[in-house]
Amino acid sequence: MEHTRRVACGALSACALATVAVGTGTVSAHSGSTERLNLHVSVRILNFPTASAPGADIGFDKFPAPFGRGLQYDVFKFIPKTSTTGQAILKFKAYFDTGTVSGVWHATYRFTSPTAGIFKQKVDWTGGTGAFRGVRATGMGTGTETGMHGKITQTVTVTGL
Repeated sequence: MEHTRRVACGALSACALATVAVGTGTVSAHSGSTERLNLHVSVRILNFPTASAPGADIGFDKFPAPFGRGLQYDVFKFIPKTSTTGQAILKFKAYFDTGTVSGVWHATYRFTSPTAGIFKQKVDWTGGTGAFRGVRATGMGTGTETGMHGKITQTVTVTGL
């Protein structure tokens, strides 16, 4: 029972990794532009999901222009396949000075120990508000998780700025 709980918590941590990004690319701010961004992600798990409630995490964003620094909040759930593998779904909203960005990540995970894992994800930004009202993005990510902290890298193609 204890091993199953640790694996479930690790799976949730992996899903939650896909939240706070530090961008290394640039985005032009004119309408209709399409830019490819390389992002680095770091988060802190607040709580793990239960059968009746999703898990949550929080992080601080540092995206390339025109996004800038922000705060991001995520909720997530997982769907185990085996005791060490499965799928995870994370819904996020990132808050910046001039608007928000929302989306979802669909991840597959594999844990190498009860507290460490690796995952691959499909990234979809589904919308935004304010200066990012028409923003959309798609891409892929990979990452690692250790305990309550995680790091990933993502490459996304952003449109609608």
